[in-house]
Amino acid sequence: MLPRAPFVSVVLFLATGILAGDAFRTTAGMPVVFILIPVVAVTLGCISLYLLRRKTGFAIGLAAWMFLLGAGVKMRVEEEKDRQLSGLNALEYQSFAAVVTTIPEKRTNSIRFEIRTEQFKSGKQWVNYPVRALIYLPDSLPIIPRPGDKLMINGRLEQPAPPQNPEQFDYARYLRNKGILFTAFVNKGSCQLMSAGNKGNPAYWPETVSQWADDRFREHIDSAAYGLVKAMLLGRRDDLGEQQVGDYVISGAVHILSVSGMHVAIIFLAISTAFGWLKRWRFGKWIYLFLTAALLGFYALVTGLPPSVQRATLMCMVLVTAEVAGRKHYPMNTLAFSALIILLLDPCALYDVGFQLSYLAMAGIFLLYQPIFDIVNPTNSLIRFVWQVSALALAAQIATFPLSLFYFHQFPTYFWLVNPLVVVFTNILLPAALVLLLISPVGISWLAWVAGQVVTLSAGLTDWSASIPRSLPGHLLENLHLSALEVILLYSIILLVWYTVYQRSVYCLKWTAVSVVIFATISISGGLNTHLNAEMVSFLVPKHQVVGFKSGGELYLVSNKAFAEDTRAFDFNIKNYALSREIQDIIRIAAP
Repeated sequence: MLPRAPFVSVVLFLATGILAGDAFRTTAGMPVVFILIPVVAVTLGCISLYLLRRKTGFAIGLAAWMFLLGAGVKMRVEEEKDRQLSGLNALEYQSFAAVVTTIPEKRTNSIRFEIRTEQFKSGKQWVNYPVRALIYLPDSLPIIPRPGDKLMINGRLEQPAPPQNPEQFDYARYLRNKGILFTAFVNKGSCQLMSAGNKGNPAYWPETVSQWADDRFREHIDSAAYGLVKAMLLGRRDDLGEQQVGDYVISGAVHILSVSGMHVAIIFLAISTAFGWLKRWRFGKWIYLFLTAALLGFYALVTGLPPSVQRATLMCMVLVTAEVAGRKHYPMNTLAFSALIILLLDPCALYDVGFQLSYLAMAGIFLLYQPIFDIVNPTNSLIRFVWQVSALALAAQIATFPLSLFYFHQFPTYFWLVNPLVVVFTNILLPAALVLLLISPVGISWLAWVAGQVVTLSAGLTDWSASIPRSLPGHLLENLHLSALEVILLYSIILLVWYTVYQRSVYCLKWTAVSVVIFATISISGGLNTHLNAEMVSFLVPKHQVVGFKSGGELYLVSNKAFAEDTRAFDFNIKNYALSREIQDIIRIAAP
C-alpha cells in the first residue's frame, strides 16, 4: 500500500517532526537555528544518495529531512508567537485599534469574534503591532460589528490563563494553536465603531458571502430548519437548541453540525453526478474541471473558508485534476498530499481535533469501506444502497472512535442505526441548499420556493433521524477514558486487522492477537492502579473553595454551597479530572 501512496510516509515523518519540535522547544528550550545545521547536512546527503542511485539510503535521508523540516517549521512558528507575546506584554498602552476578521457568534449574554490589531496607543504615540485576539462584547450593543469594521477599544488584551487544575482543558494552548494569543472582555462603553466594513476588500469576501448566504436561508427556509442549515453550511451553531444538539451527540452524528470534509465530499459527489457526462465530450473534461472548481470554490466561500473546508476542497481538487489529466491516483496518496500542504502552511493544524478526526474518517473510508462492504455485498438495489451507506458510516466510525473517546469520553451505541439515515438526508439537504443559493439571485421566486421546501423537508427528516436514539435504552455510553498509549495501541490493532485482511496474512494475525493482549494488560493494570490510588486535590475554582478526596471510584467534593449549583464551574475545572480517575460516584459535601 505504501509504495502506491508515498505521501503517507512523508506526512507521517513530517507530523512526527512537528511533535518533536514542540518537545525540543518546551523541554530543552532549543532555538530553531540548531535545526539548520542538520537540515543542511541531511539535504546534501540526500542529494548525494540520489545521484548515486542509493534508493534505500535516499529514502532514509528523505525521512530524516522531513522530520527535521517539521521540527524546524513548528519551532519557527512558535518562536514568532513568543516574540509577539513578549513584545505586546512589554508595551504600555491604554487603548488599541483593531479590525474585525470573523462573523460574530452568539454566546451567553455576549457576542464573540476575532480581531486583528493594527495600532496601540502608548502615551501620545500610536505603535503598529499586529496580533490576533478573541474579543467578547455585550450582546446589548445597538450595532453588532461585522468583518472589516474598525474598532477603537479602551483597555488591555490579556493572555488566556493556563489550566489551574489537574487534567483541566488547556484553553490557552487551544487558542495558541489557532494563532490567537490574547483575549479581552470589553464593556459596552469601552468599544467604539470607527468605520464600517470594507466590502470591496477580497480578504473579507468569505465572510461577506457567508453573511449573504445566511440572509438567503432566513428568507427561504422555515425557522425550524434554519438553525440546522446554518450549522451545516455556515458552521455556526448559535441558532441550534440545546436539546437539538444533544440529539446529534446521542446519535453519533454531531459531526454534521460542523462544516467538515464530509460536507465537501457530498457537494463534490453531487457535482460529479450532475456534470460527469461532460467528460465524454472532446473538451468536456476541462469544462467539468472548471465547473467543479467554481462550484466548490463558491461553496467554500459560503462556509466562510474554515480550515476543514480548505483541506477537503484542496483534496477534491487534487483528485479531480488527476482524473482530468489522465493520471492514475490513489485516494490515500491524494489525502496525504493535501495533509502535507496544510501542515507545511500551518504546522499547528496537526493539533486541531477537526483536522485529526476528518483525516482519520477519510482514511477509514478509503481503507475499511471495501472490506466491510464485501462482508455482505447484496444484489438488491435498495438493500445494496442502504448497506453502502451503512458500511461508509461504519468505516468512518471505526477510524475515529479511539480518538473520539480520548477527547469526548463518550460513545453513541446507535450510530449504526442513525448514521445511514442522516447521511441519506444530508445528501439531499446540502446540494439543495447550494442550489437555493445559486438560483436565489436569479429572481425566479417559485423555483427558490421549491428549493427552500426541499431544504426544509430534508432538514426536518435529518432532525427526526437524530432524535431516534433518545427514546431507546442505553443510547450513550458516558464517562469513558482512554490514555494516549491506549489510543495508540487501539489504532495499531485496527491497522493490523486491516493489514491482515488486505494481505491475508496469518503472521500478521498473530501480531494482532499479541497487540490485543498488550492493550488489555495495560488497560486493566492502569485501571486497577487508578482505582487503588487515593489522593487529595485542592481545586482552584474562581469564586469557589473546593477540595476533593478520591478513594476508589468515589470522589468527595467539599465546597461552598454555591458550587453545588454551578455546573459550569464543575464541568470546566473538575470534570476531566473525575473522568481521568475513572470516578463512578461524586459525593458533594457543602461546607457551612
